[in-house]
Amino acid sequence: MQANKRIMVVEDDASSRSALAELLRNWGYQPETASNGLEALIKLTTTRPTVVISDLQMPGLSGLELIKAMRRSAPQIRCIVVTADREKAVLAHGLGVVDCLEKPLDAQRLRQDLQRCVNPGASENPS
Repeated sequence: MQANKRIMVVEDDASSRSALAELLRNWGYQPETASNGLEALIKLTTTRPTVVISDLQMPGLSGLELIKAMRRSAPQIRCIVVTADREKAVLAHGLGVVDCLEKPLDAQRLRQDLQRCVNPGASENPS
């Protein structure tokens, strides 16, 4: 599997995390999952994903705190956030995320965001 196909899903809700990982597998990506921000930070050192898809509201290390830590330790990793909280989405945009997707997740928009992240300059129309 190509390195640029590695995607980390950070979501505290187990069923949402599992469903998103399965969707990514169906699209040809290699998902890695983490149930919280701290677990994601630990896995980032070995997984080296191209993109992190993270919930913002999680116990312990929040999605915003995760993004800030990623900016210091792995600034090349692109990040897409998923949230129901518009105020936190605005804060995330200020941290340079690719996109903020609202729950319930728009799968087509996520797919387009991922294609832009892993294939910069390629067509935005999904194949």
